[in-house]
Amino acid sequence: MEPRGPGGGAVGHTVEDGGAFQWNPQGISSALFLKRHRERLIDELEGSMDCILGKLLQRDLLTRDDCEDVAYERGPRKQVRKLLDIIDLRGEELAVSFCSLCLQIKTIPPEQKQMVVQGPSTDYSKAVTRHKQVLLRRNDCMNYYNSRHGEKVYLADYFINLLLVKGHYSLEVKKHELLTFGQQRIHLQKKRAERLEINLEQLFLKLNDRKVPKRILVSGVAGIGKTVFVQKILYDFSTAKTYHNFEFVIHFTFRDLNLVPTPTTLRRIILMKNRHLSTVLTKLFENEEKILIILDGFDEFKHYCQLDMDYYVCDPDEEVDLPQIVGSLLNSELLPEATVLLTSRPTVISHIPVNCVERFVIITGFSITEIECYFQKFYQDKDLGNTLFAFVRENHFLFTLCYIPAFCWIVCSVLKESSALDMGHPESMTDIYTRYLVVLLNHHTHSIFRDSSEYSTTQESILSLGKLAYDGLLQHETLFYQHDLDAFNLSSCDLLHCFLDKTSVQEPEATENVFSFTHFTIQEFFAALYYSLEVNLLEDVMDLQVQNKFCLHSGYLDLFHRFLSGLLANRNQKLLIKHLNLSQSLKVEPYVSWLVEEIIKSSENGAYILNLLHCLFEQQRQSLVQTITPSLLRLNVSDNTFSVMDFAVLKYFLDLVEGDILELDLTATNISSRLIAQLQPYLYRCLRIWLGENALDMEAVKVLCGVLDSPQCKLELLGLGWTNLQNEEFLELYPCLKNNHTLQGLWIEGNDITYAAVETFSEITTFNNTLEHVVMVGNKLRESDIANLRTCPSGSLIVASFSDDRDFWKGWCNWIFQRCEVCSDEKLVTFLSKVCRGVSLSRIQEKDPEWMLEWYGEVAALLRQRIKLCNTDNLKRRMCILEQTFSSQLVHGDLQPCPEQ
Repeated sequence: MEPRGPGGGAVGHTVEDGGAFQWNPQGISSALFLKRHRERLIDELEGSMDCILGKLLQRDLLTRDDCEDVAYERGPRKQVRKLLDIIDLRGEELAVSFCSLCLQIKTIPPEQKQMVVQGPSTDYSKAVTRHKQVLLRRNDCMNYYNSRHGEKVYLADYFINLLLVKGHYSLEVKKHELLTFGQQRIHLQKKRAERLEINLEQLFLKLNDRKVPKRILVSGVAGIGKTVFVQKILYDFSTAKTYHNFEFVIHFTFRDLNLVPTPTTLRRIILMKNRHLSTVLTKLFENEEKILIILDGFDEFKHYCQLDMDYYVCDPDEEVDLPQIVGSLLNSELLPEATVLLTSRPTVISHIPVNCVERFVIITGFSITEIECYFQKFYQDKDLGNTLFAFVRENHFLFTLCYIPAFCWIVCSVLKESSALDMGHPESMTDIYTRYLVVLLNHHTHSIFRDSSEYSTTQESILSLGKLAYDGLLQHETLFYQHDLDAFNLSSCDLLHCFLDKTSVQEPEATENVFSFTHFTIQEFFAALYYSLEVNLLEDVMDLQVQNKFCLHSGYLDLFHRFLSGLLANRNQKLLIKHLNLSQSLKVEPYVSWLVEEIIKSSENGAYILNLLHCLFEQQRQSLVQTITPSLLRLNVSDNTFSVMDFAVLKYFLDLVEGDILELDLTATNISSRLIAQLQPYLYRCLRIWLGENALDMEAVKVLCGVLDSPQCKLELLGLGWTNLQNEEFLELYPCLKNNHTLQGLWIEGNDITYAAVETFSEITTFNNTLEHVVMVGNKLRESDIANLRTCPSGSLIVASFSDDRDFWKGWCNWIFQRCEVCSDEKLVTFLSKVCRGVSLSRIQEKDPEWMLEWYGEVAALLRQRIKLCNTDNLKRRMCILEQTFSSQLVHGDLQPCPEQ
């Protein structure tokens, strides 16, 4: 016990010149002592924060949330300040205990302080230490794609911070979640969209959430740095830099999990690569809140579309199929108190049930500063790095690619070597990869091209690698065994180590080598190269029947298609012939004809067109656009979070095509006001613009006002539904519409607009006789407000609820149904789920109008047709739920929100 003074305060203590705590006979409270000597204490304690936090948590003097709040602060000095603030708020009792603890810690030698955090030297604490040592050994170095024996690239020297954004869920995640039901009254209360940048240390903290997230999804496009991001977490944990709330981090890659024989148990798959945990694993399961489980690369999981969320595994020793284990980890049935981090490309996250994800984070890649820093670290020469960075910054396309770390590395590699090979400047992503292929072959095989026979050997090896990649793409395989290499005549291939990584895996009978392409994009590139050169394909991936046979869903082949288009472009055909002596592809003209036909078809029927525009961009033939002559130009790039490259290819196409744009659909693209401003010159040509489900601010609205106020404006329909608009933004449209004589319909559903603003806006009929309707279902309007609007002079202008007016709603129904017809199965599910919720929120009648019942029947019939053709179990199940939801309305006539899927 501490000596107590009057009133319960501790006997006085002070800090002498030497900096150590000294108790003296003069009475002073501990809390006052900490306040008086705050700045000196920051100097004194900054080197011991890990030890202090560990001990405070161990003694239950602070909660886990308190410790996380302290650890959240960047740098030990800020952490000391935060800790002192918390102690000051808690009062004298905690201050006394803290001072006592600091006295004890100051007497401990520095090398023993880590043991203080871990507690007594038991088998368990030894296992903690051993596990961190193992993780450090595995993650100390980065795996650069063309490093040779003896070359080590240390993570601490080369890691560049990635920009993480607390993401939106587009259509995959419910956005209209707070429903309140009254007497024939339904309100939609929209949460303001969160666009919060976070750093790596904050990933597992509470931030502004209600509780600490336990199930976290991190998404990012190919090459954005998801795996290096995971490696950095493992490295920081193993070096005790952060993540003190975890004692063990268990890391799985789905590449490894694809090798697991099933049925199996969670215990068994943990021990596959963590045998050192065998004696403490049961104890570890008992302290599951101290576990972080990382599941890296969900898009590479061969069972990604077969997650079983209906079978609950609760015991780590229960023997089941792997999809059931993964599903139970995600839905918190298995180790519910553990934290699970899942990484994936965006193309497959719709297979992850919405209600499993408590935090969704998007990796957006490098910032401009980080690209510059990367160049300097890559070249290890500041002047050279700055020179080449300046060159790349002047090239819009190259600079855009560099936002993606994997592409940034390839750009740097190509620039380092390409000038000597006279290959010219790259113009597209495929150009970069093609030059990368040439550079690596030149770098690793200087003597290969001495005569024609060696040319032939290299060509055969490239084709064999391509066939391996192509077959793997069809089979959803990213891992290959020695017998696969034998089957493709690659066992003695000199080029193997240039493009494949080798891993040794312990099987029950023996140790076996497993191979994978150094990056999945490299596999996709080789698959496209093989497709472009092979005349007699057994399975043609461009055939829809083959795509259905191998479950090649929409999005899975996006990069393959882009690479194929770029490889069949004349400039890359010439480069491959010149440097690798490969044959001219016979597929150039047939492919170009196919591409033009598909773009025309998608432009006319409003199907999703973005990846086709990427393919057109890869061709880099402006004359090709002259052959694209659709009768209508409807550009649908919706339901896809826009990347910098996506925006660049859209502008590329808009610059080349002429004439009016019947429809530009930017729904749920996360487009910013800055990008909308850049699109303004093209918006004057649009007759219909859909910007729904984007978080639009006042700046975005002002851009649209500039279009509406212009004599050049041709806009007839504008959709701004579910965009977080409030009264101020809504009324900003009022002045410009006074002078507009083109806009006929304004769709502004699901926003936060009140009766006062709507009443003011309705006066627009005094100035404007062109605007026919403003659809405002799902705003903050009460039933009495809607009744009042119907009786005012402009009552027909404001449409605040569904009605019996079949003619008015026919266009809406046709648009919904038309979009459903051209959607992929995945987009169909997410789109109809949103529509289902929106319809349920916007009805004020007890029974649906007759036109809605007919529409329910049409949608249900379309779903039944899709279900018959669908080969993906998870998608089929979700479509069945939707079909039942719509079909039931034909009986009950009362559509309820679709169950969360």
